[in-house]
Amino acid sequence: MIQITKACPHCGSIDLVSNGHNKKNGKQKYYCNGCDRYGTLDAAPRYSEERKEEILKAYFERPSMRGIERVLA
Repeated sequence: MIQITKACPHCGSIDLVSNGHNKKNGKQKYYCNGCDRYGTLDAAPRYSEERKEEILKAYFERPSMRGIERVLA
């Protein structure tokens, strides 16, 4: 068992154990013994803040979700 020196983003505990790798991007996954959660510590945000604003502006214009996908994809 390998102890990790980083803290859990949910509870702040440092009692983390490595728990395999993510299939999609190969990043290390961890298990927190403090709050019983699994996940990656250095998860990258999916969208930039500018892109999120653009998507929300389109959403508030009330088109269908399919319409937003066609415009922004």
